[in-house]
Amino acid sequence: MAKGSLTVFLSLILVSVMTLLFTMSECIRFVSIDSMAQEYTDMAVESAFSEYNPYLWTNYKILAIDLGYGTDNLGPGILETKTADYCQVNSNIDQGNNYARLMVNGCEASSYGLLTDGNGQVVVALGAKAAGYGIPSQLIEAYQANVDEINGIEKVPVEDNAKSSKNQLDGARAANAEAKRRAAEDDDPDTDPDDIPSPGSVEDDPFDAFNTIREAFSKGVLVTVISEDSMSDYEINTDQLPSHRSLNTGSMEITESNGIVDKALFIDYLLTNYSYYTNNLKHDGMQYELEYLIAGNKSDVQNLASVVEQILLIREAANYMTILRTPSLENQADAIAHILAGFTLNEGIIQAVKYGIIAAWAYAESTMDVRTLLSGGKIPIMKNLDQWSSDVYHLSTIADVNTKAKESDTGIGYKEYLMAFLAIRSESTLGMRALDVMENALGHTEDYKSVKMDNMLYAADMTLSFTSEEMFLSMFNQAENTKGYFISKKKYLSY
Repeated sequence: MAKGSLTVFLSLILVSVMTLLFTMSECIRFVSIDSMAQEYTDMAVESAFSEYNPYLWTNYKILAIDLGYGTDNLGPGILETKTADYCQVNSNIDQGNNYARLMVNGCEASSYGLLTDGNGQVVVALGAKAAGYGIPSQLIEAYQANVDEINGIEKVPVEDNAKSSKNQLDGARAANAEAKRRAAEDDDPDTDPDDIPSPGSVEDDPFDAFNTIREAFSKGVLVTVISEDSMSDYEINTDQLPSHRSLNTGSMEITESNGIVDKALFIDYLLTNYSYYTNNLKHDGMQYELEYLIAGNKSDVQNLASVVEQILLIREAANYMTILRTPSLENQADAIAHILAGFTLNEGIIQAVKYGIIAAWAYAESTMDVRTLLSGGKIPIMKNLDQWSSDVYHLSTIADVNTKAKESDTGIGYKEYLMAFLAIRSESTLGMRALDVMENALGHTEDYKSVKMDNMLYAADMTLSFTSEEMFLSMFNQAENTKGYFISKKKYLSY
């Protein structure tokens, strides 16, 4: 058998070559484990973020993670543990997935954002995102035009005008009655009560109809426009809602909103995903959600009544101007004023009564308008004669809650009025009240009743750390204190 031999010089060369090869192999391995660490981090964070609350997404199109996971735990602790567990599964050497022998060392949410951060600004941004940034600019312009048209109606103290004119007329009638009494009781043959003009009357006094409707309003604004059976009786304790209580805060910086565009998109999102009187989406809890965003009261009835009152103010002013701009309507009011106040022979009082009648008439027409709007119909902002519904000679018929104004294909509906009222509320008010609505709805479910909006995460910057031992170089270093590698990887994710 041939015998082999190895010179000392060749041995030294082989050691150098092997060291080079193992060093190169270790470098390649390090690049590989660094890349795998990022891959495992990405998968783990995305897996954790897949556990968003399904109720919020289904009903309100908002993605967020309940940091309590059904418990009262606050902060990102459970999320960090879950993310590390997901990463551990992906890199588990026992399952053959970790050829680089990476071990998860821990996970930390170095910064995170909650839905309640920024005083409602986060929800506005997420809602705008849900509405879609592909919205055409024409739609933004149409939104603004609609809002300006409704909110641009100059307010007129219609009800005060009607009441003031009625008081003037009553005062004139009382003075007339007193004058007749004195004429009848004195001994002057030249004074005859019959010589004093008597107040006129009409079969259906507009002021009496106005008082009848106002009396009904004193019992509840909604009684005059809708039947009691169609109203929600839900009430809520607002003291514990996000907009009223002290909130937990995240550690992430909030970016500024995009002004009118975000506001328009957010309102579009609200109109699509939140319930209101003519569009009940059957969410848990309150039924008139948009009305709550506008009014912020404790019950559905109070919120709806507040919105109805605001619509009435706009409709009263618009109808008042319509009468003044329509000669045939103004002439009818003038004729009744002369009948009722002509006995005074005082043109100032006659004119005051005329404008009071116009105010009472506008008020009655507006009541009919609101009934039509609440039944799903549309009413023009400014009417013409053909679109007018009420008869000043028969205003008492309007007391019937089923008497509605004419619908118009070219008018606007209840939804557009809500849009206008939402537009004049601040983003923070809308955002925080939107959070109130969502938390209230969650609280009426069995699975999510403990969820709080200020413990709902929408974005986080997650850091995962890994350790790994040396493999090829360890052949040259058998010391027990070999340090190996420590790798830290970050992943930012936001809904």
